[in-house]
Amino acid sequence: MSARSKLVINIEVDDRTVLFPDGKFLSHIALHEGEAADGKGALRLEGLFLFNESRLGPAIASLDVEDARELARSILDAVFQGRTQHVLSETAKIAVVFNPNGFVLRFGEGAALRELFIGSPAIVRLAQGVLRMADRLSALPTH
Repeated sequence: MSARSKLVINIEVDDRTVLFPDGKFLSHIALHEGEAADGKGALRLEGLFLFNESRLGPAIASLDVEDARELARSILDAVFQGRTQHVLSETAKIAVVFNPNGFVLRFGEGAALRELFIGSPAIVRLAQGVLRMADRLSALPTH
């Protein structure tokens, strides 16, 4: 029996994609298969920075499968309805803030807050990648 290889999905973003609090411009967002504390599948979002002299870690957020699906749904709701959406669960606090010129994804709160500024075409690609990864993490193991 062969183990399933880990999937990494790279989402190309445009030059308006920035991660705060450190103000790092991104070229891509990488979606990685991970494992949650309970042993179930998780999705990790990581930034690929255009510059990183300060050596900031690439982590943006880690989500369980259901929170990942809800994030993708909230992104699409924000795009199509033109208003801010939220993902709130026991493990996730995410806001998808709608702005006329793009979106801000706010992961966490307080000192752990990470804000991802991202444009419209890139955010739809991100939603598609998140749904693809959630689909993979939900797949039944092969025999």
